[in-house]
This record gives sequence, structure tokens and C-alpha cells, in this order.
Amino acid sequence: MSKKRTAEEQIHLFEHHDLTGAVIRILDDDPHSLSELLGDEHAHFQDHSLVFSYTCCYINHRDRNIMVDGGLDGDEVRAKLAELGIQPAGIELVLITHVDRDHVAGLILQVGDGELTYPNARYAIDAGLWAELHKDETYYELPGHLRRLFKILVERLEGRVILCDGETELASEHEVFDGITFVPCPGHRPGHAAYEFATEGSPVLHMGDAFFHPLFIEQFNLPITGDSDPDQAVASRKALIARASENGALVLGTHMPWPGVGQILAEGDSAEWVQS
Repeated sequence: MSKKRTAEEQIHLFEHHDLTGAVIRILDDDPHSLSELLGDEHAHFQDHSLVFSYTCCYINHRDRNIMVDGGLDGDEVRAKLAELGIQPAGIELVLITHVDRDHVAGLILQVGDGELTYPNARYAIDAGLWAELHKDETYYELPGHLRRLFKILVERLEGRVILCDGETELASEHEVFDGITFVPCPGHRPGHAAYEFATEGSPVLHMGDAFFHPLFIEQFNLPITGDSDPDQAVASRKALIARASENGALVLGTHMPWPGVGQILAEGDSAEWVQS
């Protein structure tokens, strides 16, 4: 049985220069075996559990109400936003890092006819990923519940998407809105992206699932077997480490230890996560 969490363990408020936001917990923390994450190639690492958090994120940027991903349960996330005085109709923009279930299932309400959780928003997504979601072959090997989710999601988002041309090049960025940049970081999943928010000072960088745990910042060359393209994911992590360290960004991560807000400090071939 999971323990009952305090309000502070469900919603974490943060502020960085003129940007404010809230990290929202969507599931209890989950331990993962390091050996299973790395595979037999790296059996020399002593096995132990790494604890992942599961979150989505609300951001107020230049008076725009924004969600980064949508979590698993739209009703639950909306209830937590209501605690902050934020109504779903007031969300103007949803930034999709990728389409794993724990990131997008909450964009569709579970009751009724699968209506959008945020009915007035526009939705930023990698253009190549959006095109793949329209191909029948994308769905051949997916379990039935994911086929249904993605087909409903595509149907509901038609005409509302902002297509970001990420391709596979780390340098191919796209301005979503004034002061918000789509930063391609492929490897974890096709079309995976980070999003950077300009502020009056250093930026805020939401890195999605590029890093699951501080270990993969300190040991950024380690490929993770669960990534779609482990070698590409390593290259993306290196690029994000350099970016975040050079510009002094406040960094957010979906699965980093709660609340997943901190900075990445890098010097030479070493890097570390400093929790805020």
C-alpha cells in the first residue's frame, strides 16, 4: 500500500526569475533495477535500485498557461491544477515531449467520449512523430489500449497542433512561441524533445525523459536498453548537459528524484545534478 503523501509531495511550486510553475506528481515513485536498465554489456556495475518519479508540469510563462505533457489521468491532473486556481480551459499551450502513455494519456479525459482535457489549447509536437501517428503500420505491434489512445489523441488534436521540425539533428530547433524553443533530443523515443523557456535571466529547460536519474548525468555515456536508440540517446544527453551547464538553466525532468528541479553542472568530462 502506498503511503498518503502531503500536499507538498503532490505539487511542488517553483519560481525562476519571471517564470513560475508547478511540478505535479502523477504516480508514486517506482524503483528500477540498474542491471535491467543497462543490460549485460555493463554487468560490471553493481546492481541497485534507482527510484524514478512520475510527473507532468505546469508553467506560467509570459502570462501564458502551459502544460509540459499531460500525465496519465486528466481528471486527476485537473484537480491538482484547480488547487492552484488554474482551470483547464485556461491552458493555452501543451508541449508534448513524446507520446509514451504516462506523458499523453492524461490529455484525454477518461470519461465521456474522450474529450480533450485542455479544450482550448494548442499542442506542440515533433513533426516527424505526428506524421508517424497517421500511418497504419505504426499501430501493428502496439497493444490494443495504446492503439485506441493514440487514434483518439490524433483525432482530437487534428487542427490544433504546432508542428516542430526536429528531424534527427540536435541543432534543428524550432521556436514554438515567443521565448519557447523546441529542442530535439532523439533517442529515448522517436520525436522526443526538450523545451527551453527564456526568462529575464537564465532559461528554464524541461528535458522530458532524456534523464531518468542523476546517475545518467554523472555517467552520461551509459546506454539504456529501454531507449528506442540507446546510442542516439547518449548523444542527446551529452548535448543537453552542455546546453544546461553553459547557460545556467534551471532544469526539470519528468522522472528525476522528486521534485525533479535542479541544475546540471559540468566541467570537462564530468557532470553532476544539483537538486534545488
